Amino acid sequence: MRISIFGLGYVGSVSCAILCQDNDVIGVDLNGAKVDLINAGRSPIVEKDTDELIREGVGTGRLIATTDCRYAVSKTDISVVCVGTPSTDSGAHKLTYVHRVIDEIVDVLKQNGERHILAIRSTVPPGTTEGIIAERLQGLDVGVCFNPEFLREGSAVADYYDPPYIIVACTDEGTVAVMREFYRGIDAEFILTSFKEAEAIKMVSNVFHALKIVFANEVGRFAEAYGLDGKRLMEVLCMDRKLNVSEKYLMPGFAYGGSCLPKDLRGLLHLAREQDLNLPIISHIEVSNEQQIIRAIKRIESYGTRRLGFVGLTFKKGTDDLRESPYVRLVEYFLGKGYSIKIFDEDLSVARVTGSNREYMEKEVPHLSALLVTEASELGDAEVIVIGKHIESVGKQVLEGKDTVDLV
Repeated sequence: MRISIFGLGYVGSVSCAILCQDNDVIGVDLNGAKVDLINAGRSPIVEKDTDELIREGVGTGRLIATTDCRYAVSKTDISVVCVGTPSTDSGAHKLTYVHRVIDEIVDVLKQNGERHILAIRSTVPPGTTEGIIAERLQGLDVGVCFNPEFLREGSAVADYYDPPYIIVACTDEGTVAVMREFYRGIDAEFILTSFKEAEAIKMVSNVFHALKIVFANEVGRFAEAYGLDGKRLMEVLCMDRKLNVSEKYLMPGFAYGGSCLPKDLRGLLHLAREQDLNLPIISHIEVSNEQQIIRAIKRIESYGTRRLGFVGLTFKKGTDDLRESPYVRLVEYFLGKGYSIKIFDEDLSVARVTGSNREYMEKEVPHLSALLVTEASELGDAEVIVIGKHIESVGKQVLEGKDTVDLV
């Protein structure tokens, strides 16, 4: 393949180093010093293996660098945009460099009139690529792709060859075929998405990584205060690949509840306060959970009806545990506002509720037995159905003609 790579910073330099092993590559940057380094067979960045790979590429004639955009685009079939998108004072991504490069590429393509592939790898907000297509590329024979990178500084070359997956969003099947060839030899799942989803997954991934670092550091501070080895504590935590390090609990849905999570969170924060520890992330978990409940209340209220049916009351499917169930919170709120409420829950029978669960029920929802129905069909006069679980047990006739709020 003949590839031009715009931006010889971190991602661009690593991409040049790897792609020039099997392709003809032209690196492009306004910074003449970076261009000179590449042409001298040296890497503009400090990153394991890049110097050697760039030296090999320049030595074989497969890699050159230039400041001339027109030359690079006219000599290649695919242009890869890797320029930086630093933060503005407001925290937004600065897209000036992306737009400038694309405008330069477009100017060349307008004169060439030949088919070209434009692949954007710079981190940009959702909607950016679609905006570029609509505002800048109309009438041009250009296949557009957004292809985020997942490279870690210090192990970027290894990460390029062994990525978690390859995320690609394209305008057409021809561009998809080119991108499959672009990644020929890389053993990773090739995932096609929408442009917005591809743009968002990069940002969300980095935020999640930041969250993990901060959480681990807060655990470390907590552990140190109680004479524990924080690293050992997290090592043991990470040994659990079924729950702790897995996809479990990582799907958007409703608020958490139950007898364990709320209790132990409060307990840990109490211990932290006793040691005068400030744990901002952990201390705001409950705040964020509360926002899910508030959001659900607003969604339900937006329908403007006062007749509600709830499918599910216990805190999750497969249990009759009502303790700190977020659905109980919803029922409490709307009962207090004078709403008419009926509840269907396959897992719940008032007669079988015992022990601390019964104590909680009698304290928090003392009129529960009057609200429960034994068949989903008895929700029939409700105008809005709030779905917490067991949607498969509710017949279509029950939901027909009704608004639904799905919290699952």
